[in-house]
Amino acid sequence: MSLQPLLQSLVSVGSSLLAFIPRLVNGLIVFLVGYLISWLVRWLLRFLFRQTRLELLFERIGLRRSLATFGIRIPLSELLAQLVFFFLLLSFSIQAVELMGLTPVAALLQAVLLFLPRAISAALLLLLGSLLARLLGTTVTAVARNVNITYAGALGRLIEYTVVAFLCVLALATLGVETTLLTTSLTIVVAAAGLAVALTFALGTREVARHVIAGYYVRQQFRRGQRVTLGEYSGTVQATSGAYTTLEVAAEDGSRRLIALPNGLLLQGVAISEEPAPARAEPTPPADAGRGQATTGGEPPSPPEERPEHGDNAD
Repeated sequence: MSLQPLLQSLVSVGSSLLAFIPRLVNGLIVFLVGYLISWLVRWLLRFLFRQTRLELLFERIGLRRSLATFGIRIPLSELLAQLVFFFLLLSFSIQAVELMGLTPVAALLQAVLLFLPRAISAALLLLLGSLLARLLGTTVTAVARNVNITYAGALGRLIEYTVVAFLCVLALATLGVETTLLTTSLTIVVAAAGLAVALTFALGTREVARHVIAGYYVRQQFRRGQRVTLGEYSGTVQATSGAYTTLEVAAEDGSRRLIALPNGLLLQGVAISEEPAPARAEPTPPADAGRGQATTGGEPPSPPEERPEHGDNAD
């Protein structure tokens, strides 16, 4: 058995290793230098974020809470510093691997590097979009509470979650995922939910909806403290909520109690509104009235008596 082929293989492997060692050293040097630069940049960003109190700004505008919605507890400033560190380190790693001659590994890292901007764009879309969705939900809740809708909180959360769901679909599309089927399914679900809510209002809660709509006109017609009589009920208006108006009435024992009447009943029945009449101002007498008069009972003054002359008395 000849050992010549085996020796040639060993020599070839040894030559390849000897040729690879300089490339390996160069690649490691580039990687270490890149790691050092990335670490310095991350330290500098952390220092700047601490000095500018950027985390307080993120927390004030609600970005910290938006991250918590997706289960991310790390501070946003730290997350930004880590992303910059990872991006720089990945770039130097690609250069190091190319110097080593590992072309397939370099191609894989290059694909990851090209995917990173799309991932950041999708993350920013979710982050800022969730902030906008929460703002929209809060606005809807506030408006619903102003018109005395009892389920204002649930309505605001429904709007917020719907917007977040569509944002997730947009984020997946940004990442390059085919979302046609998902978008169609989500649209069908939202349309079905809207139809279910409409049918619920039209069938199951039509009486409540009638009283809620009537509440708007009741608030226009009656005000708080005004006395209203409707059939056997008579009292003063205390408040008008979504579906009911609260009256304070007098009980048989003389105490005061509160009753709630449906708003539709106030519009259907004949409600007698009693308001105190405004006090009329008495007419002011003229300035010259009574001047020089000393009479009582409002009678005109008697004419002066005529005195007889002295000549007549002598006769």
